[in-house]
Amino acid sequence: YTPAPVAEKVAFFRPVVDKLIARGVDSTFIYELLGDSLTRFEEKLVKINVTGYLKKPNYTRFYDDSSIDKTSKFIAEHIGQLSMAQDSFQVPKEVISSILWVETKHGSFLGNHPLSSVFFSIAMANQPKYIKMNIDELEDDFDGSDEELEQLKEKNKLRAEKKSEWALNEIIAMQKLNISSPRKATRIKGSWAGAFGISQFLPSSYNSWAIDGNHDGKVDLFNVDDAIFSVANYLKQNGWQQSDTVSWRKAVFHYNNSSAYVDAILTLSKLSAAKSGN
Repeated sequence: YTPAPVAEKVAFFRPVVDKLIARGVDSTFIYELLGDSLTRFEEKLVKINVTGYLKKPNYTRFYDDSSIDKTSKFIAEHIGQLSMAQDSFQVPKEVISSILWVETKHGSFLGNHPLSSVFFSIAMANQPKYIKMNIDELEDDFDGSDEELEQLKEKNKLRAEKKSEWALNEIIAMQKLNISSPRKATRIKGSWAGAFGISQFLPSSYNSWAIDGNHDGKVDLFNVDDAIFSVANYLKQNGWQQSDTVSWRKAVFHYNNSSAYVDAILTLSKLSAAKSGN
């Protein structure tokens, strides 16, 4: 891959650049992102973020015997910080550990997509060329009625607009993150959905709920202590109540709006607690 000249990237992403400037984002920051050699357009990110919802997720592998063993081991190795986080936020250490396992296998798989590439690419999803690209792909794989296909096409268009707007807001959040994070925004890599760190927070989530777990004056989600406390804070701030099981599901669903994900987290946490004798 040969990085494109900055002027060429600015021209390509012009629809996104204009919207960001109109919303008050510092043009210097925009050009810093686009000027970085890691930033590029990735068509596959437009596809998976817009149409990926059509494939139902399967999280059963995240609470098999190996996952239970690894999570129990993680709890034992980090019992001090996990216990402090549990006491501070009333979120069980097993739930915190389960989220960190499902998200990144406790930091083993962090993702290799530059955040700037992810969000600039997704922000282009509502451009006619990419709406057509996704619709053409849907038509190739679709085997329902014409009416159902038209409904799916319309849903795809609406989803492209929604995801584009979401990506714009995450780029705006990156500007704040770039100031407060110990890592430059241009150097942060994460998932195809733009989540980063051991806890896989979005930039907006980092700004709202990430906290300094080891009291070193920095909030670094690639640090396990900060990730532990940030997950606990996230769940607490989004409704987790110690004695209300309904609130558990709602809080975890806020973390990832998939019922299968919620089931996996709560199942793994229960099995890990049983293995540890808690």
